[in-house]
Amino acid sequence: MKLVRNVVLTVCMLAMAAGPARAQFENVGVIDFPTSASGEAQDHFLRGVAILHSFGWIQAREQFHAAQELDPDFAMAYWGESLAYNHPLTSQMDATEPRNALQRLAPTRAERLAKAPTDREKGFLNAVEILWGDGEHVDRRVGYMEAMERLYEQYPDDPEVAAFYSLSMLSAVAATRDLSGRLNVKAGTIALKLFKDNAYHPGAVHYTIHSFDDPIHAPLALEAAHRFAEIAPAVSHARHMPTHIFIQHGMWDYVSGHNQSAYDAARELWEPGEPMGDATHSLDWGQYGDLQLGDYEKARLWIRRIEKLASGTFLEFGEGGPSEETGQGGGRGAPPPRQPPAPPQPQQMAHVGKNQQ
Repeated sequence: MKLVRNVVLTVCMLAMAAGPARAQFENVGVIDFPTSASGEAQDHFLRGVAILHSFGWIQAREQFHAAQELDPDFAMAYWGESLAYNHPLTSQMDATEPRNALQRLAPTRAERLAKAPTDREKGFLNAVEILWGDGEHVDRRVGYMEAMERLYEQYPDDPEVAAFYSLSMLSAVAATRDLSGRLNVKAGTIALKLFKDNAYHPGAVHYTIHSFDDPIHAPLALEAAHRFAEIAPAVSHARHMPTHIFIQHGMWDYVSGHNQSAYDAARELWEPGEPMGDATHSLDWGQYGDLQLGDYEKARLWIRRIEKLASGTFLEFGEGGPSEETGQGGGRGAPPPRQPPAPPQPQQMAHVGKNQQ
């Protein structure tokens, strides 16, 4: 069986979005995730996983659905979709839609696992079978972490196994309310190593930030915080998330500016009927940054925004002050981004080779 190997794909290679706003998801990072699929199905899958690492739920599902349409038996595309319905850190992990996704692959667990052609893919699929199986969400999340730990022990050098294991620990911490900090440090250590190996991995920077999101450990995540928004500039959560670290350093210009850009990105991507979570999440954080800066006019604007969002829409052009609601980044902005290291060259970004396995 042929297995796609040595995939290092910057997901800017595809611009197959549903409209101009979706096309902003050209740049979402660099991941190395070989699977048994190939061609366009694999490309959509890689793009979906990269967006998933930045918690771009709707857009990730679009990519996994596209992969499934091209290859209906591509088990990993259903695995990815199952992870794109719930926030792993703040929700109670409603299993309804993830189970529906897995059942579209095959009606039983045994049949689904049979469609995963390698032990590694079976390991990924087995882990989500536990996560979306029977039982209370706390037990399911801890069981998922334990399954990912076993997979990590089997494939310690696999970057995607490492990334999802790191996230599974953070999810277990949120579920069990473990305040010891031990799992956070362990998750962050793995994420930092992944960041060192691949400075453009969206999960590496994202999970580093979540792992060290406290005043004592925040300095460990400062570099990752600066990098995250550079990796995925159009993903609202990726624009907001660095401010979890900036706020611990009193970097109020960055807190204000990054949450403004997160709000702008969410507004640009939003379509009527979709959730507004990405937009609302940046509101109180942005306002706090502006209050610390003494910018009370901008702080009042954040209040007008949440009042409008409560009615199911955004402020119209001209309602938010000087060019604030145009999506053009009006008002106080973050300091200019630092110059990042040169990204991989195109031939490195999409290098795909095939070996027999």
